[in-house]
Amino acid sequence: MPNIPLAGVALRRFLTIVDQTAELATELASALRIRPNDAPTRTAPTPLGVDALAFGPAEFEAVARHLEPLDQLIASVSPSADGMRWRYLDEAVLFRCERQVPTPFDEFTTCLDISQVIGLTSGHLAGCTDVQARDEAGRPIRQLERSINRAQPAYLALCGADVLDVCKLETIDYGPDEQLLRWRQVHSENASALQDDGSVSFARTAGGTRVTICAYQQFALPPLWRAITPALWPAVRRALVEDAYRRSFHTTLSTIAAHGQGSTGPVAETAGADYSSLWDAVARVAEPLNPLAGLAPWRPTRPEYTDSSGFRHFRPERQPR
Repeated sequence: MPNIPLAGVALRRFLTIVDQTAELATELASALRIRPNDAPTRTAPTPLGVDALAFGPAEFEAVARHLEPLDQLIASVSPSADGMRWRYLDEAVLFRCERQVPTPFDEFTTCLDISQVIGLTSGHLAGCTDVQARDEAGRPIRQLERSINRAQPAYLALCGADVLDVCKLETIDYGPDEQLLRWRQVHSENASALQDDGSVSFARTAGGTRVTICAYQQFALPPLWRAITPALWPAVRRALVEDAYRRSFHTTLSTIAAHGQGSTGPVAETAGADYSSLWDAVARVAEPLNPLAGLAPWRPTRPEYTDSSGFRHFRPERQPR
C-alpha cells in the first residue's frame, strides 16, 4: 500500500519548487533564446503573420456568435471565494475572472483604450495590430492583432515550451455603460496555441468599474509535460491548472486596473500573493491525497511574514515529535 502521507508531502515539496522557480524559468528561457543572429529580429517590428484581406466583415461578426454559448456555459459554473470560475471543456480550459476597480467608468475608459488591452496581459512580449474598421468617433471596432507572450505557466519554459504566439480577430463594442472586446484565434505561427478565444469588458457599476476577463484556451505542451500529464492524478492536474490561471490573470487584472487608474508602469504580482495562492492549491490537492494528515509530523502553513531580504518566516502548527 502506498504511503499516502508521504505522497502529500512530496506533492507539497514539488509545488513549492514550482513556485520558487517559475520566474527564474521565465528569465532563463528568455536568455537561452537570445542568440547573436536573433538581435536584428528582436528589434524589428512584429509582422501580423496573416493576410488581413482574407477576413471580411462576416468573419468578424461571427466572433460574437462563437463566444455566446461559451459565456453562458462559464456563467453556470459556481465561483470560488475570489470570484474565479473555470472548468475543462474537453482538453481546453474555460475561464472567467473579474475585478472591481473604484475608478469611475468614464475616467477609467478615458485612461485606458480597451482596443489596446491585449498588450497588458501577463507575460506580453511583443505584438502588432491592424485596424480594419473604426466608428464615427475614430475608435477601432474591428482589428486583427498578433500577440506574443511568455509561456504560461512560466516553469514550462524550462521544459522547452515555446512563446505563445497568437493572431486573432477582434471586435470592440462601445456602449454608455460597458465596453467589450472579443477575440477569436485565427492563426498561431509556431502552433503554440490550439485554442485562444475570449473577451475583456469594462462595465459601469455603482462603485466604479468592473473588469471581466473570459477565456477559452488550450496551449501546446512541451514533450515532457505531454508525457507527464496523463499520469497526473486529476486533483494534482486541476491544482496546477487552477494555480497557473489564478496567478496569471491576477497579474493581468492588476495591470489593467492600474492603467485604468492612470498608471503607465509595469505591475508585478507580489511574492506573498503567489505564495498564498500556491499553498491554497497545495491544501486542496493534499486533502484527498492525505487523509492521515493528522498523523504526519508537520503540515503546510502560511508564512507569518516576509522580511526585507525576501525570506519567509513560519510558525509550525505543532512541534515535531
